[in-house]
Amino acid sequence: MIRLGIAGIGTIANDYIGLIQDGRVTDVRITALSSRNPGNLDQAFTRHGLSGVQGFTDYAAMLASGLVDAVLICTPHQEHPGMARLALDHGLHILVEKPIGVDPADVSHLLEHLNKHPHLTGGVLYNRRQASAYQRIKQLMMDGTIGDLVRVTWLITNLYRTHAYYRTSSWRGTWSGEGGGLLMTQASHQLDLLMWLCGLPETVQASCRTVDREIEVENEAMLFLQYPGQAWGQFIASARETPGTNRLEICGTRGQIVIENDSLVRICTLAEDEREFARSATGPFVQPGLSCEEYVHHDQDNRVQQAAAIQNFVDTIAGKARIACSLADAADSLAIIQAAYLSNWTGQQVSVPPPEKQFQTELAKYIR
Repeated sequence: MIRLGIAGIGTIANDYIGLIQDGRVTDVRITALSSRNPGNLDQAFTRHGLSGVQGFTDYAAMLASGLVDAVLICTPHQEHPGMARLALDHGLHILVEKPIGVDPADVSHLLEHLNKHPHLTGGVLYNRRQASAYQRIKQLMMDGTIGDLVRVTWLITNLYRTHAYYRTSSWRGTWSGEGGGLLMTQASHQLDLLMWLCGLPETVQASCRTVDREIEVENEAMLFLQYPGQAWGQFIASARETPGTNRLEICGTRGQIVIENDSLVRICTLAEDEREFARSATGPFVQPGLSCEEYVHHDQDNRVQQAAAIQNFVDTIAGKARIACSLADAADSLAIIQAAYLSNWTGQQVSVPPPEKQFQTELAKYIR
């Protein structure tokens, strides 16, 4: 039984506490909570009927208490790397709420720190990787079912957020608190999946803007991605459209995969590689043979995936699984996001990962 401490008792932490207390994650028990706000601790104890759980207003004291084997970090983004390093120094496994951090140097330092503790598990809660629809696509991509990547397009505009959402915490919608907006928060799940499925792009050209919300950060973004081998991608995201769309298309030299609303998967495969067919075809308008199949997945509920992500962390500690999203994976996802920001700020195409010092300098301007 893994003894779990949770740091940062806000909205998302309460969601995770509820999942664990409801028995949706097994072989784990919450033994400690840490928050600088005693009121948040009291509310969590009352809301979830917690008993035998120790509350701390000092995170370091919780780590040193001997009450926990692992820590789930749910604090504001900037704090993730430092808090994770401190937990590792106490010999504790870490699961970090996304994103892994904001400052690239902090993130690099955390990765180096984990390498010094190979017996400890470190993961990031990009829970969409647990969805069976995306796991199916991941296997198809690994198997080369649709050949070499030609194009990927994700239209993800169903991430609607009201003015009230940004007022739930003082750090929301700010560069100093979140280190970004739509790309860093809501759409970071999809960018993580895009990296997981298609790999890292070489460059990003991005345009971001803030529309009709009293926030510092972006709530709309368009990214143009250049991948190795002449493949390209588009990522279009919005947190102000309603109703929105969630449609991912991955096109390859041997077919196409389409997924809608994290549930419906359509796979179309060509009888032969398009490049070979194009060379040998005698007609000007003929196309290669095509076969299609569809699958519907029913685990698109966010809570199902969150519970599965925490369970994966627990099982990895127990030696029964491999962490679904490693710290290194999350660092790659962050690199795409930060390259997009730097591109938007400079108006230039930016490499992935972006130049660290240049990004830090530009981000500091926006924080000031």
